[in-house]
Amino acid sequence: MPRYLVATRRAVRDSAISAREAVEAEAGIKLVNGDDPHMVTIEADEDSANQLQERLKDTHFVEPEIRRELN
Repeated sequence: MPRYLVATRRAVRDSAISAREAVEAEAGIKLVNGDDPHMVTIEADEDSANQLQERLKDTHFVEPEIRRELN
């Protein structure tokens, strides 16, 4: 399943919920790493990620995680 990074926008950190709080109760989204509450990694299908991005666009970034390997 694809992974996405969800980050709280710096300008609204004092007034918005954290990224971890924003994704915890979302159906179809699995929290993979939530050590930093303002920058979390999730697993979600593309539709769920797009819906999350649309809902949180004013307070959070939702971007695909890019993984690279050196062979």
